[in-house]
Amino acid sequence: LLASLPGSDWSLVLMCVESLCGVLLPVAPSMEIRNPHSTGMDQQLILAIIGSVSVTCFTIIVALLALFCIKKNLFSRKRMFTYQSGSGEETILQFSSGTLTLTRRPRPQTEPFSYPILEWADIKFEDVIGEGNFGQVIKAIIKKDGVRMNAAVKMLKEFASENDHRDFAGELEVLCKLGHHQNIINLLGACENRGYLYIAIEYAPYGNLLDFLRKSRVLETDPVFAKEHGTASTLTSQQLLQFASDVAKGMQYLSEKQFIHRDLAARNILVGENLEAKIADFGLSRGEEVYVKKTMGRLPVRWMAIESLNYSVYTTKSDVWSFGVLLWEIVSLGGTPYCGMTCAELYEKLPQGYRMEKPRNCDDEVYDLMRQCWRDRPYERPPFTQISLHLIRMLEARKAYVNMALFENFTYAGIDATAEEA
Repeated sequence: LLASLPGSDWSLVLMCVESLCGVLLPVAPSMEIRNPHSTGMDQQLILAIIGSVSVTCFTIIVALLALFCIKKNLFSRKRMFTYQSGSGEETILQFSSGTLTLTRRPRPQTEPFSYPILEWADIKFEDVIGEGNFGQVIKAIIKKDGVRMNAAVKMLKEFASENDHRDFAGELEVLCKLGHHQNIINLLGACENRGYLYIAIEYAPYGNLLDFLRKSRVLETDPVFAKEHGTASTLTSQQLLQFASDVAKGMQYLSEKQFIHRDLAARNILVGENLEAKIADFGLSRGEEVYVKKTMGRLPVRWMAIESLNYSVYTTKSDVWSFGVLLWEIVSLGGTPYCGMTCAELYEKLPQGYRMEKPRNCDDEVYDLMRQCWRDRPYERPPFTQISLHLIRMLEARKAYVNMALFENFTYAGIDATAEEA
């Protein structure tokens, strides 16, 4: 018990011991002064009294230490955080032996959900594979059901905001409720350690789609190879369309589950084994048919639909708009949407009918699909079921819908990392 106490707790124990010793130690000397010629029987009685009192005090100390350790252990197994949002809505996150209760007041009832538990000792961290302002992703080897496997473990940094903590716990809730699908990054388990939440998801060996697309710009990375093979990318038209088809299937599944992603973009798509695209980053997702955002926060403006920009309203149809922007990212090999324009200009021009121009290497049919996703009226945009069927038909046609051949005056779409963060 003593060995398990941290340094700060030892000080409390020592104070108790000192106080007890201050009471006990003066007893014997005082008795010796009053009874310098006491008999052996008196000395035995005094020693017995001192021993009895010492044993009693020692027992009390041990009991207090045991009680302290038990309470400490229970506290580590169950910890509650309360956050107050700007809208007056209170969110409570409660960990308790494999369950996480996410309560949003003033809702009268809690909404507990269970998640697969990972033991802290079964996670072996390796290298950082992704990092943002408030969180990071570390590659790890975990042991799940007795089997060791690669995983990506997501966590928040110490200075993450209240909203970040709420969104992070919300992501775990979404992953639990969504279940399994081949075009979604699936949950492997979660672990709570020292009050911090760690989420283990499938490991995608090729990273996020945005970086993967940009690395394929062979004219920039390997111009000799590009000119010898007459190609602008290491990826083929078929592979690019397959990425779009994978995402459409995953979004169809989400929409059928009545989940809104709200942050669909190439940076939030991961590339797994066999170059299979998987939707990730569900931190902003909501399990509602219509969601109205009431609080301020970081917004992916360049991927947002008109109604989301103007009225903060999100539906599956606003996800369809974002998919159209994602399709443009795929065709442009990771270009920045509306490159050269500010967010203020987007707020002004999109309602006036402005849309991104067709990339020069893009077939009219693909661009027409983008324009359908960008229709002003949400109900006129195609559902993900129709988008998925359309892309499957295009894949079966095996036509070069995205021209990767080097043509005269070929240039890649512009990239502005600063603008993407706005």
